Amino acid sequence: MAYYGDPESYKSLENLALDYAVKAVEADKRGLRSLAISNYQKAVEYLIKFIELYPDSPLKQAYLKKVREYRYRIAYLRGMVSGDAGEARIYASDVDDVGSSNDGSDTHTSTSRRSVLGVSPYKSMITWEDVVGLDEVKKALRQAIVYPTKRPDLFPLGWPRGILLYGPPGCGKTTLAAAISNEIEGYFYPIDASMIMSKWLGEGEKNVAALFRDLREIARSRTPVILFIDEVDSILGIRVQEVGGEVRIRNQFLKEMDGLQDKDNYKLPLFVIASTNKPWALDWGFIRRFQRRIFVPMPDMETRAALFEYYLRDVRKDSIDYNYLARISNGYTPSDIRDICQLAVLEAVSELFESGKAINPDSKPRPLNTKDIEEAIHRIKPSITPEIEAVYVKWADKFRAF
Repeated sequence: MAYYGDPESYKSLENLALDYAVKAVEADKRGLRSLAISNYQKAVEYLIKFIELYPDSPLKQAYLKKVREYRYRIAYLRGMVSGDAGEARIYASDVDDVGSSNDGSDTHTSTSRRSVLGVSPYKSMITWEDVVGLDEVKKALRQAIVYPTKRPDLFPLGWPRGILLYGPPGCGKTTLAAAISNEIEGYFYPIDASMIMSKWLGEGEKNVAALFRDLREIARSRTPVILFIDEVDSILGIRVQEVGGEVRIRNQFLKEMDGLQDKDNYKLPLFVIASTNKPWALDWGFIRRFQRRIFVPMPDMETRAALFEYYLRDVRKDSIDYNYLARISNGYTPSDIRDICQLAVLEAVSELFESGKAINPDSKPRPLNTKDIEEAIHRIKPSITPEIEAVYVKWADKFRAF
């Protein structure tokens, strides 16, 4: 049978799968295992949906292969997160062909619960040294999280439990959350909408309740825990049209946030950090429950110079004028600067391959210089425009709280 389908829907599913796969690989590289697992799962979900809708697509076999690869990677990462190689083998045994069916028993319930709650909180390897600049943001996080954790007796009125990090994408919100969990020697538990939402009626709010219950149990042992909600607007944003499940999930989140202030819980070292690139899309009731709303801004000139130095720290290079690079990279996010440095390295490595010298395992690319980085800056445009940045600054002026 020939392939027929809506080209827009076809490309949309492909693009969504690719987007989550890229996020998964990036999180995987940075050691954010739970976040990588979540994004790999989402990529698998969209690839399976694509295969089901377009079974005769010429890309079907390639995408089936990707599904298997991502599922094996999920199984491996789950074993690393839990520290139990046996668990990794159990999850690996669940990797089967798309389209297999079950008997309709409780298997779905256990799988759903495992995919949402089965990824254990873990100790982050990211430190403050991995966060370049943002001194005011670091100070606000120390005040809200580090000091109460170390000396709770000094806070008779309690302390903030909800911290909202907002600002342009690519400015380090996830890295900040992981680093602060390392600072307090606590557990880090990153989630996103795909770990909470469920197509099964009533299951989403149960996932939320179970999640908070499990994390409270960890915190009762006096071990600090940070629940990090990435792209929180996708879970708790305001929508013109909502289904009942979305409303119940949001209400359950609000209820759990209020519960952290109860007499039995308000001294627990459990913190909720949420990040968003669209703070204006959040429900006001949710914003109000985050006592600290911290703007993570674009890097200034001094920070941009430090970022270039940070990303090039392990690269062979000649003398580089970091201040000059900072001046000509106004408007670039930290993520953009990393891409610039990556492109410059790629060009130097390409020269080595094109010269034929790469066949020698002892050969090295030539050292980078200021001109190489400058050329990469001219080839990569900023991902954030001044107009977009102004929108964030305006929202910060109205809602900032730290």
